[in-house]
Amino acid sequence: MNQQKINNIFALDSKERYGYLLRKVADFETIYLIADNEDQCVMIGSNDISVLPVWPEKEFAELFLTDTWKDYKVIEYDIYDFLDWLDELEKEKAELAGFPNSEFNTVHVSAIDMKNHLIYELNQYE
Repeated sequence: MNQQKINNIFALDSKERYGYLLRKVADFETIYLIADNEDQCVMIGSNDISVLPVWPEKEFAELFLTDTWKDYKVIEYDIYDFLDWLDELEKEKAELAGFPNSEFNTVHVSAIDMKNHLIYELNQYE
């Protein structure tokens, strides 16, 4: 992916990037997260709220492997495994950060909302 495409997509507002995330993930049936060496996914936020950031393409997630996360890795999830995991995350009242940009501007959604949005989008591709 070229730098101009990355810049153009990161320049979208949070809602537009979230829509991009849903379309890409449904189309390619994969989603990307950042994890440590023990495959524990990173969370962002404060003590009051923690959210799981997700990206539609590996190249976007890799841009975050600097500073604090320089020893982390990008992991790929099959969309159907991810949908199952969202059920568990919903029980834990976890939120997701849908496609944060370099300033971590993002849309926060509940696990059940993300699941419903992804299922809707997947149905558009069938």
